[in-house]
Parts: sequence; C-alpha cells; structure tokens
Amino acid sequence: MKSRLIQEKKLFGKDISLPSAYGSTVLLCLGVSVGTIVLQMGVVIGIFAVARKPPPVLVQNKEGESLLVKGIPANSRDSKAISRFTGEVLTMMLSWSAYLPPETVEQSRKPRPDRGVKVQGEKQYVLPTSSWEASFALEPEFRQEFLPQLARFVPKAIFNGQAQTFYVPQFVGEPVSLGQGRWKLDVIGNIYLLEKNSQLKDSIPFNRTVYVRAITPMFKRGIPENSSHNQLAHKVAQIRLAALEIYAITELEKKDIGQ
Repeated sequence: MKSRLIQEKKLFGKDISLPSAYGSTVLLCLGVSVGTIVLQMGVVIGIFAVARKPPPVLVQNKEGESLLVKGIPANSRDSKAISRFTGEVLTMMLSWSAYLPPETVEQSRKPRPDRGVKVQGEKQYVLPTSSWEASFALEPEFRQEFLPQLARFVPKAIFNGQAQTFYVPQFVGEPVSLGQGRWKLDVIGNIYLLEKNSQLKDSIPFNRTVYVRAITPMFKRGIPENSSHNQLAHKVAQIRLAALEIYAITELEKKDIGQ
C-alpha cells in the first residue's frame, strides 16, 4: 500500500496516476510515429516526381561547350528575342553607306565600294547591298512590295560617298501577341543623315508598328562557301537564324492589319 502511494505522487505539479502517465506516453510515441511515416511518404513521393521528370536537354556547340536548353512550342518565341530581332533588322535596313560591310581585316583597312543592288518598282532603283541583304528578314511577298518603296528614299549621295545614314531605334515596345505565333510591336527611332565631313545634315523620324511571326529556323550547316551564291545563302541563314520574319510594317497611328 505504501509503495502504491509513492507511485501516485504528483507529476509536473498535477496529480497523475501511473497508468495515466503510461497512456500519455504511448499516445505521444504514436503521434511521433505517424508524423515520421507521413514525412517519409512525402520524401518517397518527391523522389518519384524527380525520377519521372524529363532530364535536361544538352546541346554542344562547335567549340565543344555543352549548353543547357529547354523545349518550347514551335510557334513560341521569347519577347526579348522578338524585340532584339526587330531592332536589329530595321537598323541594318535603314543604315546606308557607300562601302560594303568589311568581312576581313584587310577590307577594314581598304573598304570596298558598294555599287548597290538594282530593285525594280515603278522604275529601277538601287538599294545599298547591306540593306538588301537585311531585307531577307522580311516575308517574301511583303519584301517584294517593300523594297522599291525603301530604295526610292535612298539619297544618290550615298553611293558617291557624299553622305551616309544610320538608324537609331530609341524605343522598341513589348511584343503584343496576335495569336498563332504572331506579334506586333511599336518601334520609335530616327534616321540620321550625315554629310561627308560627318556633320549631321538631317534627322528623319521613322516610327512604325512592326508585325512579326514565327517561322521554321534556317541553318547554315551544310552550305558550302565556295561561291558568291553560297556566301549569300550563309548571310540569309544568319539573318533568319532567329526563326522570325517581318510580314508587315505600318504607320503607328494606323489600325491593325488583318492577321
């Protein structure tokens, strides 16, 4: 009887019998066990999720470097890539000089004169070669319509070395999706006309809404470089490497054209 009284002493300031203490301990252990099981199940589910996740896609460039890439839908393009493509194409098409772009160190020291490329419109016009090459970023039918309009505004002083121009896009807007791999974006900039002495003669605003769409990428791999035709093919492939093309250019205030 005395030992029983001793066993029923207060625990933690409360009168708790020994059987009650045993019951609380059992419940506590059971709760910990259940929590451990739930945690282990979460770990197992996480492992299975990682195991079922497709492995990262690696590509290797010609220098032997491995690059991590991710798959995207065929008609999807990054907004920054669309803006960069649009700005670069307009800059190349609207920057005119009497000389061809240098391709070697020797050509940098001795620039080659640019005789231009003949473009047929209401009459025959001449377009700077670099501008003509950049125009391959345009949709073919739109390109045929746009080139004579562009060549008509090229000053004759460009080809005799008395002037040159360069286009500076001051604002390239965020592409707005038109659905099915098509976008439009506003571009605001100026064409600066310089005289032979590098004095600024004029500044012509060129503010447009540009319509862009996704296309199948064109690759340079497999194109030989043993003729001028193949060199042009390389340049066209380089321009269309972004897998984008411009299919319309309108004034900013005009309404959207049909898709």
